[in-house]
Amino acid sequence: MAKPCTNPIWPCAMVGAAAAMAGLDGAGVIIHGASGCYFYADSVIPDPVNCTYLVEDEVIFGTGDRLQEVAEGLMPFSEKIVVINSCVPATIGEDLAPYCAGADALIIDAPGYCGDMMDGYRIALKAFPAEIDSGRKGVNIDGLISTDPFAVGNRMEAERLLFSAGIPVAAKYCNDTLASALSPAKMTVTALPDVASGIGQSVGSLCGLDAIGATFSSLQEVFPDADCAPVMDICEETEELVVKACDRYLRVNDPPRVALFGIAGYMDMAANLLTTFMEAEICGAGARNRPSEDSGCTWAPDLGTVKQIIAAGEPDLIIGSRYEATLAPGVPFVQTTIPIRKHSMLCHRPLIGTEGVLWLIESVVNAGKNGC
Repeated sequence: MAKPCTNPIWPCAMVGAAAAMAGLDGAGVIIHGASGCYFYADSVIPDPVNCTYLVEDEVIFGTGDRLQEVAEGLMPFSEKIVVINSCVPATIGEDLAPYCAGADALIIDAPGYCGDMMDGYRIALKAFPAEIDSGRKGVNIDGLISTDPFAVGNRMEAERLLFSAGIPVAAKYCNDTLASALSPAKMTVTALPDVASGIGQSVGSLCGLDAIGATFSSLQEVFPDADCAPVMDICEETEELVVKACDRYLRVNDPPRVALFGIAGYMDMAANLLTTFMEAEICGAGARNRPSEDSGCTWAPDLGTVKQIIAAGEPDLIIGSRYEATLAPGVPFVQTTIPIRKHSMLCHRPLIGTEGVLWLIESVVNAGKNGC
């Protein structure tokens, strides 16, 4: 049964599908829909996307000619045309294949009503014709969605850790060239489990210190020539820094009472870190996307649910977005998800790996400290 939403605050499936394909250099992505769909997607997707800008005439008499026009314009600049179907043309049910400028286009049916942004991302990658290249060395990195403000930092952090172990990087989903993404290696490391691609055999994620250790233990078995000891040393050094910072914080401050809002995988990682190292009380955890059964989050895709969680929990620290900061003015706040307002994120910060752990703990300590 569908969950009633009061002011939904998470993008729809169409945005997730467009974000997935737009992250592949060489893909000419067309959002087949109205201008409102495009401008919303363009506001959160940093990569170039295009649109057919459908109006009422095309809805009545057919959208194919307009798609043909846009596809022809993109052909000289694209290795592959990718069409993301939105709600109106998906409801009409037109056959779009003949209207893609004669190209062998990839048509992804991901209208907003079929799920949220994470669902759309998975729909796109399920339709993506990647074929495992048994001769390709290294490991793929997936769980990179460009609407996540930490996506580029996550990719760089995953590459750093793999390089430290002497393991080459293969395809990156979705922050790569189209040619590379079409021919992935056998094994895959996941940056953010919520947007795991399903491509290749997963050996684990990089969300949190425990996950990093388990993942690189598995990688050591798969790549016997690798040396994962340096990564384990980095994890130990990171834990020592975290323990020292949190101990100093707790000498001056009470353990924080924290409400968490964002992508479920990030929030579960944050909850584990804060309860382990800061003795924090998690008074509420709302996931923008549908959390897995073993998650500690509840599904909170709208402002009504978020407001209820904050009111019931009375947190003295919030991790989330500008929405939560607006609902609880004056409460110390750490930004981890969109929308980002009133400040900019220009540097490529990770929220996975050891550097992601350090950034999160640093941000929480600085947000809540009282003269320590």
